[in-house]
Amino acid sequence: MPTYPHRLFTAPASAINADMVRSFLELRLEESFTIDYKRNIDAVPDTVAAMANSYGGVVLIGVDNDPKDQNLPGPLRGVQPSDKDRLVSKMVTVFDPPGWCPDVIPVTIDATTLLVVRVDPGSVPRPLLHKGTAKVRVDGRNDTADRRLLRLLFQESADRPAVLPGADPRFSPDQYLAPQYRQIYRQHPPDVVIRASCSRALGRDGARLRLRGGTIDALTSALSDRQGLPFGVSKHLPPALAGLATRFGPGQRLGAWEVDPLHGSSRFVWISAGHGRLASEPAAAAVRMECAVELAGGGSSVDVHFDVLYWLAGQRLAGDLWVQTAYEAVATLVRRALPALTRELTGTADLATPPIELHISGCSERRTLSNSLNTEMLGERTGLGPLSRGSEYLDEELVGMDDLKGATLEALHNIALDWRFLRPGFPEIHG
Repeated sequence: MPTYPHRLFTAPASAINADMVRSFLELRLEESFTIDYKRNIDAVPDTVAAMANSYGGVVLIGVDNDPKDQNLPGPLRGVQPSDKDRLVSKMVTVFDPPGWCPDVIPVTIDATTLLVVRVDPGSVPRPLLHKGTAKVRVDGRNDTADRRLLRLLFQESADRPAVLPGADPRFSPDQYLAPQYRQIYRQHPPDVVIRASCSRALGRDGARLRLRGGTIDALTSALSDRQGLPFGVSKHLPPALAGLATRFGPGQRLGAWEVDPLHGSSRFVWISAGHGRLASEPAAAAVRMECAVELAGGGSSVDVHFDVLYWLAGQRLAGDLWVQTAYEAVATLVRRALPALTRELTGTADLATPPIELHISGCSERRTLSNSLNTEMLGERTGLGPLSRGSEYLDEELVGMDDLKGATLEALHNIALDWRFLRPGFPEIHG
């Protein structure tokens, strides 16, 4: 099972080709919330509507089921070249509201034409009705939405806000470092917090979800360096994150992941590792890594924040170090925390990565980012006033191609432009 979504879920439509589809089929993935195989186009609109009202997904048309296991892909049957136009024409007219249609991409493998239908739930006018009913996806099959889910879908359609970087208090590090969550840091707030965040919709069963012990164990294990040990044995930081802390505070002891026992609930957990221990005040110069998970909106979505907190003791954070930290925060969220949580909460890790936000914030009233970060590499600044924070979404296409270095650098470049560094330069990112 892939540890992050296959590119078929996230690559630009123009980049989907025979090799990508062939590699996806070779994984032999079962039909699930987000995957379906169809021999022909006949039943495709029903499945597309169900995925559109749920997690989205991919339908491969022209693929027979395995005769020994109907949930697995089997021989390639192929479709007619005219089937794409027929399917598109059908979907734009049978759906209510009319006019919406997912990506439909023809691909030829060994002279056999397949259709790749990719459903992006963020583009759907929910609830999307097919033949007068709202369908949802339930573990490899389509089902009719009940009254509770219909109410949620209509509410989502009416109330869905546009979340802007830095505008939503859930994702702003200095807001999240409020006393109710950070009593231990109230007298000693960090000078710099670098955060990677995302929010993932969980669909119809989300309201019944809880953060169970197994979910927290899976998250901790994903964030740990287990070195081939059995599940849950080691809780130490992986080499990349340990390297950040060791470089900043050489010789300081690194603590393993701990769960905060004071602020947890069935829908919120906060785990922390790094210099010192969770229950003690941070040292004058220290680094801690934290991951906070919350089932938000009554459990209809999961918010995940991965933070790297620096106490600088009067120093300035080296330019290559805070740039590398931004990348490690993003990579840890996308490749470790999010797949583990998604698998535990939805039963599959094969969902497209939601929009990722990168934040840099100064949380100490005594210091701003102007005297906390070394920004000499960014060149001459044309604006006035202190630097307080920076926020930006990562480029989704680059994330989808697993080019997290490129996505992080592009986000940092835009943050630097917002700070009025008009020709910013950045050091190489390693890893």
